Amino acid sequence: MELMGFASGPYQTNCYVLADNGACVVIDPGMNTVHPLLTMFEDKQLRLESIVLTHGHIDHTRDAGELAQRFGVNVYIHPADEFMLSDGKGVSLQTQELFDAKNMTAIPNPQHLNHGETVTLLGVEFEIRHAPGHSPGCVLLVAPTLQLCFSGDVLFKGSIGRTDLADSNHDDMLESLRSQVLTLPDELAVLPGHGPDTTIRAERMTNPFLQSLR
Repeated sequence: MELMGFASGPYQTNCYVLADNGACVVIDPGMNTVHPLLTMFEDKQLRLESIVLTHGHIDHTRDAGELAQRFGVNVYIHPADEFMLSDGKGVSLQTQELFDAKNMTAIPNPQHLNHGETVTLLGVEFEIRHAPGHSPGCVLLVAPTLQLCFSGDVLFKGSIGRTDLADSNHDDMLESLRSQVLTLPDELAVLPGHGPDTTIRAERMTNPFLQSLR
């Protein structure tokens, strides 16, 4: 299993690629990801199998529709954030304009990520943990066998996702941190939606938002 990633778009959103035996999955293809992903697929001779979204904000989803249409693959998202996919709802009008939301490619029939279920990506089972707060449909994607967690905008190195956006909820975020983040194993690597990677152990020990809940 190979893990690759790069930051793109106005908010430098992390886009990740998991690859194994010539197949790959893309997590959070935000704005300006199509060209670098196509180059990566060609250079490494990869075929795209699916696209997974940690939540519905446009900086994480901007190019998902174009990629899904080009390759004929499914896009997975929590149902509570599905309403954001067609026109960038859930962020300000200024942000929608910045990301050219009106020209987003629609995603027909997105598949749902439901709390407590698992989704199999490249033969690996990922546990889906619903962690609302930053948005109603934020999820953590946890792969115990790989010892990693894609945390989207729930948890960052030294911080957490903001809760002053449309459809954000601070109380929900605190509950998600208590029940979903702090219950994760220390050894998990955390691959966030922005910024550098970290670990659950490091965040449990140093992240002021988590420490305030202990």
